[in-house]
Amino acid sequence: MNQQTQASANKSRFWNRVQIVMIFIVFTAPLLGAYFYKPSSFNNYGDIYVPVRVVDNLQMQGAEGGVDFDGFRRQWVFLVTANGACDQACEANILKIRQLRFMQNQNMTRIRTVFMQTGLQDAVAEDLRAKYSPVEVYEVEPAAYGQWAQVLKLDNAPAEAQMNRIYVIDPAGNLVISYPASAEPKSINKDIKRLLKTSQIG
Repeated sequence: MNQQTQASANKSRFWNRVQIVMIFIVFTAPLLGAYFYKPSSFNNYGDIYVPVRVVDNLQMQGAEGGVDFDGFRRQWVFLVTANGACDQACEANILKIRQLRFMQNQNMTRIRTVFMQTGLQDAVAEDLRAKYSPVEVYEVEPAAYGQWAQVLKLDNAPAEAQMNRIYVIDPAGNLVISYPASAEPKSINKDIKRLLKTSQIG
C-alpha cells in the first residue's frame, strides 16, 4: 500500500470514528443531561428519575383516530394523566403544561403537551380538548393505562404524592423528571430551560 492510499484509508477511518462518536453523543445527550442535573441543580419542586426510565409505546385514541406514543419521539413531552376523573388539580396541570410550552418561546416547537386519560366521559374529554388547545387529549384503555402508568410512579413515595403530577419525557422516550400539583409554572420553567439548553435533541 503506497503512502497516498494509506493516508486515504487513515482519513476514512478517522471520519468513521467521528461519525460514531457523534451518533453516541446525539443519543445519549438526554441521559447525560438528566444524570448530571442532580436534585440540587433543580428547584425543590421536581423529582428526578435516576436512572431515567424508558417509556414503552402505548396505543392511544385521539380526536382524529389512533396514535402511538412512540410517535412523540424526537420531541419533548409534557404529560398530565387522569384515571376516571379530572379534578381541579388535574385541570390546573393541563393549563400549566400549556403555559410552560408557551414560556419556551422559540423552543416551543420542540415540545408536545399531552393529556392522557382513561375513564373520562366523552363530553368531559371534549370540553378539556376545546378549552386547553393546543394540548393534545388522548384516551387509553383502562388495563393498558394501568400497566403503562407503573413507570411513572415515584419510588418509596406515599399515594398522595403520586397524584396529579406533571411528567417530562425526553425526545428519546425517557421519563426524566416529574412535578407535584403544587409546583408553579415559573419555578418549573427554570428547570425546563436548563433541560432544553443541555440537550439539543428534539
